[in-house]
Amino acid sequence: MSANRWRTYSPRELDELGRTAPPLTETGERLCPACGARAVRRYLYDHHGRREVAMSYVWCANCRRYASSTGPPLTPDFVFDDPAEDSAELRALRDADLMSLLDHLDALWNAGVLPQQFALRGKRR
Repeated sequence: MSANRWRTYSPRELDELGRTAPPLTETGERLCPACGARAVRRYLYDHHGRREVAMSYVWCANCRRYASSTGPPLTPDFVFDDPAEDSAELRALRDADLMSLLDHLDALWNAGVLPQQFALRGKRR
């Protein structure tokens, strides 16, 4: 378990995250509405369960706040890399332990495995 506990963003902070959300093709860190640091990171994947959805996680590496959301699956012409394709550990954490998942995602970002790269098919950046 995390030494420093993860906490959810407040409703006001979630609104700010939504208002300032960049396009998926932008991969850098962005400003955190809670602490003001440029440390908000993102991870997205297609979840194939009873219902297919796109799962999204955003977290601040500085103040350790996070949010998650679901949406419709991404269209087939939208492509992106997912480190879980090569990591059984990451796939297992996605379904088991949110706090450990956030720790793992943060470590992947620090190691340069994340951020993910997103593009429309034929227009990869």
